Amino acid sequence: MSDFLFSSRYLAPGFPSRALQSIYLEDPPPATEFHGEWGTLAVTASPYNGFAPLDTQSHLCVVIGAPVLYFQDNHFLVGDDDQAGTRAILEHWQSGEADWAEDLSGPFAIIIIDKLASRIICITDLMMFLPIYCYRIESRVALGTHPDALAQICDLGEERDDASLVDFILHHVVTYPYTVYRGMLQCHPATEHVFQFRNGSVHAFPRQPYWAPLESREFRALSEAADTLREGVEGYLARVCEPMQRVAQFLSGGEDSRVVASMLPQRLEQDAFVFLNGPTREERIAGKVAKASGARFRPQYREPLHYLDVLLQAARLVGSGHQYIHAHTLGFHRRCELSSYEGVFGGYLADALIKAPYARRMPGSKLIKFLPQIGFPGETRTQEIKSELFPKHLLNEVTQRRRMHFEEVRAMRPRSAHEWFALWPMTMRSAISNLYSNRRLFRSYEMFTCKEAVKVSAASPTAWKLNRRLFLKAFQSYLKPTRFVLHSDGRLPYLPWWGNLPLSSLWYVRQLAWHTGLQQYQGSWANWKAVMASDRWRQLIASLTPETLTSPVLGEALAKGALVGSELSRSQKINLIQACTQTIVAEPACPDQIAVLSPALQEGELSCPGHWPGQDGYE
Repeated sequence: MSDFLFSSRYLAPGFPSRALQSIYLEDPPPATEFHGEWGTLAVTASPYNGFAPLDTQSHLCVVIGAPVLYFQDNHFLVGDDDQAGTRAILEHWQSGEADWAEDLSGPFAIIIIDKLASRIICITDLMMFLPIYCYRIESRVALGTHPDALAQICDLGEERDDASLVDFILHHVVTYPYTVYRGMLQCHPATEHVFQFRNGSVHAFPRQPYWAPLESREFRALSEAADTLREGVEGYLARVCEPMQRVAQFLSGGEDSRVVASMLPQRLEQDAFVFLNGPTREERIAGKVAKASGARFRPQYREPLHYLDVLLQAARLVGSGHQYIHAHTLGFHRRCELSSYEGVFGGYLADALIKAPYARRMPGSKLIKFLPQIGFPGETRTQEIKSELFPKHLLNEVTQRRRMHFEEVRAMRPRSAHEWFALWPMTMRSAISNLYSNRRLFRSYEMFTCKEAVKVSAASPTAWKLNRRLFLKAFQSYLKPTRFVLHSDGRLPYLPWWGNLPLSSLWYVRQLAWHTGLQQYQGSWANWKAVMASDRWRQLIASLTPETLTSPVLGEALAKGALVGSELSRSQKINLIQACTQTIVAEPACPDQIAVLSPALQEGELSCPGHWPGQDGYE
């Protein structure tokens, strides 16, 4: 399934389905509802095979995502039995032998309803790659995989958490465990959450974590950790790909995707995609990698203002409090018919888990690629948050939340809390919304979300991950076919940092050419410098006024010139734009906002089965 909503309070038939389908501005998947004395459960159809909801006399089981099973084969991923995976998981749980940390791999969320006992069991994955949100009062509990849909069935439309909005704008995420809605919290990762209904009240049992990313000395040497990592990723791919014949992969000018290209079984029919603003160096490099791996190369070009065109759709799809700009495949998923592939593979999160990008390091090493990465002691996560655009009491609240989260992480990881502050759970990583959008659109598999990658990352000291040491030790052999193909930044991924020193001059020349305007943009993602210089961007800013918003805090920021001043960075301004569009009043701003945000919607090219935020009680 793609998403679920559960309410211990009975909901009118059709209401939760409409809430789920409002996630999509076009082509909403069909929804199924279940009702009983225990409450209401609604689910939307998933692009993955084998995980349809299973309803028995005693239990109702829903599996979100497509976890790879390690206690049996995964042939059902391309089979005809649409409930095979769900049935296997339910029966395995009923046997009493389920070990969620070992038996399932990758992103998932599971809800099991014991109909006879009126008990709900909700299980989150190792890092909460796929989050579950919870709204609970004494007489009711509601759970869901999409914050805005859950807010609808809980009537939280205007109950925005101002501190969370400020947090999202400044830091690109909402600090765990909060959400942009008051009273709604994120569930705990790697945990069984159990709720019992008795006499009209809800009893929550103590959380039962089944794993935690504790610092350990499990591996005696870097090579041991690298072997475990490589074998784990190989095993994950072998289990997923065994029944498949036709797959797709995402390529770029980087190194993670070329590892994926090299690791996928050569027997598979493969198409390789890259999404770009136009012909660039990135495309040429990706084409060489595709040729080396035997994949058919299919570069795709986006319109210059693509990320403004998809703002409404992407923001709905990923949900409030998550950056919409990482929904890179939206629109392309239809053009490229990505849902027709048995699996679409990527190398997402290799950086986050294996290369320590969030570790504190020597100043300048993040900007200059050829400097060695040297870890620095201390942390900067708990610094006081300051801004002239937002009220002091909200900034103090954000500071306090970040400090509380840091302390929770430090209790597990005293030496690497600065790094894991942005990793645990995965909702703390701003780009994780890439996973949220992809899994709803096609059969997405990210091999670095496998359980071995997570556990090796947690058990490896930061020093092993810096300078790509762990990554290279594990996957250098898979980089060999493209060892002479430069990375888009001018280095050779096959070599360690010191082996690339002779190429550093090429990187400097390219950086100079880009910053002086002698060379056009060569990257994969949006050229936000050009987007923010466009007439559409200026029209969008002009259309957003304090009067058009339901949030006084955002309105005050606009009145202070937040979108035209220099206090906010480009990415923070994008966050503010997104937050504003998700808190626009229904009338009379709705038609004008649609016209500015998406001409395609205005011209009727996109269907809009849901409601505009705020209309008819929807938010």
